[in-house]
Amino acid sequence: MATVGNILLDKEILLESGTNELELLVFNVAQFTFGINVAKVREILPTMSIHKLPKAHASVRGVFQLRDQVVPCVSLIDHLGATPSEEQESESTLILTDFNQQQTAFLVDQVERIHRISWKNILAVPNLPALRKTPVTAVARIDEQLVIMLDFEMIIDEVTDHMFRAKSFDNPLGLPREKLKILLADDSPSVREAVSTTLEESGYTQLTVFQNGAEAWDWITQTLDDTGSLQDVGDLLICDIEMPQIDGFHLTKLIKEHPQLKSLPVLLYSSIATPDNHKKGAAVGADDQITKPELHRVVEIADRLISERKKPGGGGELTAPPSGNAPPVETTVEKPAAAAETSDPQPAANRPSPQDSSPTPAAPPTSVARAPERPAKDWTPPGVNPHLWSTFRRELSERAVHLSSQIPQVNVAQQSAAVRTEICRTLHTIKSAAMVVPVDEVTNTTHSLESTLEVARDENRPWPQETLTRYAEWLAELANPFVDPRRTLANASEMQLAITSALTQLSP
Repeated sequence: MATVGNILLDKEILLESGTNELELLVFNVAQFTFGINVAKVREILPTMSIHKLPKAHASVRGVFQLRDQVVPCVSLIDHLGATPSEEQESESTLILTDFNQQQTAFLVDQVERIHRISWKNILAVPNLPALRKTPVTAVARIDEQLVIMLDFEMIIDEVTDHMFRAKSFDNPLGLPREKLKILLADDSPSVREAVSTTLEESGYTQLTVFQNGAEAWDWITQTLDDTGSLQDVGDLLICDIEMPQIDGFHLTKLIKEHPQLKSLPVLLYSSIATPDNHKKGAAVGADDQITKPELHRVVEIADRLISERKKPGGGGELTAPPSGNAPPVETTVEKPAAAAETSDPQPAANRPSPQDSSPTPAAPPTSVARAPERPAKDWTPPGVNPHLWSTFRRELSERAVHLSSQIPQVNVAQQSAAVRTEICRTLHTIKSAAMVVPVDEVTNTTHSLESTLEVARDENRPWPQETLTRYAEWLAELANPFVDPRRTLANASEMQLAITSALTQLSP
C-alpha cells in the first residue's frame, strides 16, 4: 500500500500515459470491486481518527486532520448500502481524492493495484431503470475482470451538498484587479462564460473576449498599432490551445516573437494534459499552462503572472486607473459556432502574418431535431450554474447542426481529410465545454466517440456515419428546450453502447 501511495504522490506514472490510456486504481468495498482514475487520487492512507460532524450526511463519517488541512471523510459502504465483508478487514484504508477544488477521503476495505488500460476497454453501463440512480460512470474490462468505475463527483455532490466547497476570490497580492485588462480567447461559448464569470466575480471586470486565435491576434496588433502602448492592449492573455484558424500555441509564438508584445504574459489551457502539449507550450514561451479541469485556479495564476510582470524589470508598470468613469468592457459579438470560422484578418505591413488555414468544406445546414409542442420543466444539473447550463445547451445546438452538415461528407474521398479534421475539432470543443460546465455524461460519451474515430483512422476504415449521426441527434435533443434534459442524459449509456458497438465493428 505504501508503494501505491508513493506512486500517486509522485504522479510520475501519469507522465508516461498516451493520449488513449488511463491509469485505474482498483480497490474493494465489501463484495464489490471498484476503480477510480488515478488522476483524481492524491494519496492512499491507513484509516485515521475521524471526528464526527453534527447534522452531516449519513455517509459522511466526519473529518480528520492531514498535515495542515481538515479533510472530510465519506464511507462508501454506508453510501452504497453495502454489507461489510466478513472475509477481510472493513474500512481499513482511505483513498484521498483531489478534484473540483477540494480534497475528500473515501473509506474502502483495501486497495489492490494500479492498472494501465486503454480507453477502448471502458464500457458503457447498460441503460436499465434500476441503474439510473447508481453512482457509476462505466465498467472497465481488465483481463477477464469487470471493474465498476464509481462517479465520485456525484457522490460528493450528494453527501456534502457543497458543504466543503469554497469559492474564494481573496486577493493576497493586493492587486487592483478592477484596473487590469484581461484578454480571453476560446472557441467554446460555455468555456468563455465559465472563465469570464470566475474572473469577473473575483474583480477582474475589464475583459476582452475573442472566439478564436485569429480574432485575438487581429485585435491585439490593431490596438497596438492604434495606441502604440502595450498597456492599452492588456495585462494578461488567457487562451485555449485548441482553436480554429490560429491555435493557442501559434498565437503565443506570435506574441512572444513580437518586439513590443513579448512581455505580455500568456496562460494556456487545454483539456489534453500530455507531456507533448506541455513541451510545445514551453517551446513557444507560454508563461504558464493548466488543464481545463483546473480552471478554478485561473484567478490565482492570473494574480501571480501579472504581479511578476509588474515587478521591477518585469516588463511593465501597474495599469494606471482611468480618469472619470471606467471604460466599458470590450467584448466580441457572439456568433453561432458553425459560423465562427471566419477568414484570417489581413495583417498590417509591420506585423508578422499568422499561418494560413484551410477553410472547412461548405455544407448546407441541417436540422437534427424537432421540438415537441410544449416545453419541459426547467432543470439544471446539481452544482451547475443555471446561466452557464443555458449557454452550454445553446452551444450544443449549434455544434449538433454543424456536425450534421459535415457527417454526409465524412467518407467522400475528395473531402474526407478536411471534414474529418473539422469533426474531430468539433468533438474536442464539445468535450472541453462539458468538462468545464461540468456534464460528465457528455464528456464521457464524446470521449468514447473520439476513441472510436481514432481506431477508424488507425485502421484506415470508413468512419461510422450512422453512429456520428445518432450522436449529433443526441446532442440536439439535449439542447432542445422542449425536451427534459434529464431524460436525454439518462440515455447517455444507450449512446455509449452504440459507440461501443461501432468500435467492435471496426476492430479487426
